[in-house]
Amino acid sequence: MPLIELDVLLAFINRSDKHHEVASRVIEASISDESYYLSSVALIEMSLIYRSRSMELELEEDLRLLLSLFDGRTTHLTPLEAMRAVWIRRKYGLSFFDSLNAASAMSLDSTIVSFDEAYDDVEGLRRIDPEDLRAK
Repeated sequence: MPLIELDVLLAFINRSDKHHEVASRVIEASISDESYYLSSVALIEMSLIYRSRSMELELEEDLRLLLSLFDGRTTHLTPLEAMRAVWIRRKYGLSFFDSLNAASAMSLDSTIVSFDEAYDDVEGLRRIDPEDLRAK
């Protein structure tokens, strides 16, 4: 049950993003393969980004789209995952949200789909580059 990270979601939503085409193919593939999940943490991070840009109407529209595409398949952050994220931040220096996403992915099948190579250093976590997933 791979976790789709925010960078892929934003590239999918934003048609002018340099990764839009790749992200769109990844999202299309993940819709037909119901084992892929949205990170609740990524949705919170997305909400903060949109709010900081005064994009509340766009946020509602984009969240509705993502939730419909993934048919509600989202993770839920647990206290254990939050504790694991603290350890990940200390050991690997990941950002606040990246560490939470890593911890969430590790509670599923330890796989995250992301363009961000920072996840490659986290022991026990496997990052799938969207370029590789698209090619399958």
